[in-house]
Parts: sequence; structure tokens; C-alpha cells
Amino acid sequence: MLMKIIPLNMKKTLLLLVMAIFTSQIFAQEGFKMGIQAGLPFNDFNEALSVVVGADVSYMYPLGEVVDIGPAVGFIHGFAETFQSNIVRADLKPVQFAPLSAGIRIWTSNDFSFGGNVGWALGVSEGNDGGLYYRPTIAYLMSSSVEINFSYTGIELDEATWSTLTLGIVYNFEPKYRTRR
Repeated sequence: MLMKIIPLNMKKTLLLLVMAIFTSQIFAQEGFKMGIQAGLPFNDFNEALSVVVGADVSYMYPLGEVVDIGPAVGFIHGFAETFQSNIVRADLKPVQFAPLSAGIRIWTSNDFSFGGNVGWALGVSEGNDGGLYYRPTIAYLMSSSVEINFSYTGIELDEATWSTLTLGIVYNFEPKYRTRR
């Protein structure tokens, strides 16, 4: 795979360049959002990680009153679990990703939406090659600028699947005033 032959320093430089390009274009656009989330891992990473936090920025372009689409970039950090027993003590390493994705949101009412993001999660931590990223989300717009959401994050790695359930809060820099009936 292409990501296996790119050195780690070059991956980080490429990530910073992509994020700079995305965010420099995003600030001037309507629909800029910034969010944070926290959650718990399960399945393949349940024993290796204790908690997961993340942040993302996106620009959602409205295709009318019901559908929004747009790019997103983010950062996910999984805090390593510390395993202890009478015989073995092993400190596991944290796991980090930088997802680059495209998202869609479908608004079923003035307050409620569902959708998801699909893209590639670049592996940031050592030995992490990244993988296919997907994140289905349901969200509730609490005010014109603040949204809470619940999501599942999956990243298909070579020999495992990153699976987390997260709760997040998003700030919309351009308030959402929907006028649907």
C-alpha cells in the first residue's frame, strides 16, 4: 500500500500541508464547523485503549434545505490502557489518526439530522498505517450554533478494525436557520 512506503516524517509533513490547505479555504466559507468528541473503544481496541478523544473541522455546503455536503479533517487520539498484573506490567502506546473525509448530512426536521463521513484516516502514531475511515452520525441542533451528536467511528486497518462510540459537540460558525415546514 502507498502509505507503507512513505516515511513517518513525510506522512506528518503531508498531513500538516493537507490540513493547512483545507483550513485556509474553510475559514472564508459559509458553513464552517468545529467539533470535539470523546468516547470509548470496543472490539479490537477495547483492551489496548481506555478512552478516545477527537477534534475536527469541516465546511458543510447546503444543497437546499435538506442536504448538506462537504469536506472534513480531524485528529483522533486513543489513550493507551495500562495493563498491570502480578507478573506483567506493560504500557501500551497511544493510537492516533488524522481523518480526511467527505461528509453528508440529511436534515429530517429543523433540529435533527443524520449522515456520515467516508474517507481515509492517516496513521499518525508510529507503526500505524491508517485505513478506510467511516463515521455514521446522528445529531441534534440545540441552538442556531450548537449541535450535539452521537457517532460510531470505524477505521479498517490491515489486521484490525478501529471501533469507537463517541459523543460530541459542534459549533457552527454560520448559524443554522432552517425554514422548513
